Amino acid sequence: AGEMNGGGANARVFVGNLSWETRWQTLKDHMRAAGNVVHAEVFTEATGRSAGCGVVEYETPQEAAHAIATLNDSVLDGRPMFVRYDREVGGGSAREGGLGMHVGVGGAGGGGGGGGFGSSRANERGRKVVVLNLPYSCRWQDLKDIFRTCSGTVVRADVLSTPDGRSKGVGVVLFDSEAGAQAAIEEMNGVEVDGRIVEVRLDRY
Repeated sequence: AGEMNGGGANARVFVGNLSWETRWQTLKDHMRAAGNVVHAEVFTEATGRSAGCGVVEYETPQEAAHAIATLNDSVLDGRPMFVRYDREVGGGSAREGGLGMHVGVGGAGGGGGGGGFGSSRANERGRKVVVLNLPYSCRWQDLKDIFRTCSGTVVRADVLSTPDGRSKGVGVVLFDSEAGAQAAIEEMNGVEVDGRIVEVRLDRY
């Protein structure tokens, strides 16, 4: 029998609002309450800090559905997590429909995205958004340029990547004000970026 289950993306769930302290081992142990976990990962930013989100893959789609039903809002390391199907896997992510807006990715030259990493997370609260389901070709420069079209002013943009440099399809964008972050959510959530419908929400740290 093959190792790949027939559920594909349906056997994977996205987990958000994790504590900065939560590591993949802790996440895996917590998510085992819903079934047999074959893979767990906590995403990290370029600096090595936790991004507060990750993915968990189960053996079967039924276990993933059980995790969403029973572990959403469960508390791990003092924070209530949210659990939903992972939409970064497979090609069907655009089926929910967007605003009909297409934003091209590639060729952008936005620089200066590395500044501000030393600022405290408390100062960033309310000003940072998480962008999910990004095309894997999207780099931080592209992400910064995309969100420059919003009403707010972008301070920093970062695309999460694996140790070998591949994009995880998740980004974070820091704005200069809470109003700018809220405007970005209103203007960009559900927008199509190179064929993928992105989800934009406030980073709940």
